[in-house]
Amino acid sequence: MYLAGPEVFLADAVEVGAAKKALCGRHGLVGVFPLDAPVEHLDGLPGHEIGLGVFDVCVALMHTCDLAVANMTPFRGPSMDVGTAVEIGYLHGRGTPVFGYTNVAGGYAERVAPDGHTVEEFGLPDNLMAPGVVHRSTGGLPSQPSVAGASSLDVADLTVFEACLLRVVEFVRTHR
Repeated sequence: MYLAGPEVFLADAVEVGAAKKALCGRHGLVGVFPLDAPVEHLDGLPGHEIGLGVFDVCVALMHTCDLAVANMTPFRGPSMDVGTAVEIGYLHGRGTPVFGYTNVAGGYAERVAPDGHTVEEFGLPDNLMAPGVVHRSTGGLPSQPSVAGASSLDVADLTVFEACLLRVVEFVRTHR
């Protein structure tokens, strides 16, 4: 199961990835964190080639997974991490089941600053395309905190991630 999300940018990314994989294991699932893939072969390349090489490594890693869980918590703005959005779109396009969660309760429109342009007000946790992937892929919207008004921008908070894993376990049980 591919573990998409902005955790790869955290100072303690390796530790957070290990914690997420341990939670997966407790639920009988195998988590694959993007930083699990070796990238030593990219050492010494120019910056843009390293970036494109990391892209290739992540795509190859996604191909080894039969489903995905994405952390859709807003990161560096009112919306989810753009790299994670690309990953879930790619996986959905391949027919891979995608689950998602966000640590921020409430809708996308509540977080977007008024700027004179239209803001979609569908009550979804992010731009309609991202929760649309999750809903059309696995039949539900991204998991959110159960307490109305709860908000945590701590992308490493694993409470809602674990609630999402329970949905994954049920999905796997009924679809295998």
